[in-house]
Amino acid sequence: MDVKLHVRLACDSDVEYIVSLIDRVQAQLTAAGSLQIIGPLSQALVAEYVAQEAAFVLEGTQGLLGSVFVRPVTPEKLPHLITWQLTDSELHPWFLQKLALEPEQQGRGLGFSFLAGVRTLIAQRDPQAHIVLDCWAGNDKLRTFYARAGFTLHGEFPEKDYQVAVFIQPVS
Repeated sequence: MDVKLHVRLACDSDVEYIVSLIDRVQAQLTAAGSLQIIGPLSQALVAEYVAQEAAFVLEGTQGLLGSVFVRPVTPEKLPHLITWQLTDSELHPWFLQKLALEPEQQGRGLGFSFLAGVRTLIAQRDPQAHIVLDCWAGNDKLRTFYARAGFTLHGEFPEKDYQVAVFIQPVS
């Protein structure tokens, strides 16, 4: 594992990497029999997240190791906030999605460092922010990961023909 890790906003030159990473992670998920879908993503969509300063990357001494999208949301931008009962204006919700690490780097604790770095960067922009995320309620491994990363289970909510687990964490 790289000893020196750095989290930063993604830039235009990272777009191709992020698209490729999401493809590799999706292939790994599919090969493992997972029904989770995180990609593919178009370059235009990733470039939009980068332009909005809502894409972050994890860098190690050997290069890029991961990416994630986190952006401030309102019930108008993310209607699920209403279903999830997260409409309190004091929350300052930022929605986290598409967290991806290089497949060969997974399981080494990088995700915890990545999330901590993202939290720090968001706190600099919005000290009142709370990061909100969801995952399939039946994914015990991912639920355990988010709980170990300091997120609190807010609840389980229906989504089409399955349940999602919604987690929340203040940035400071």
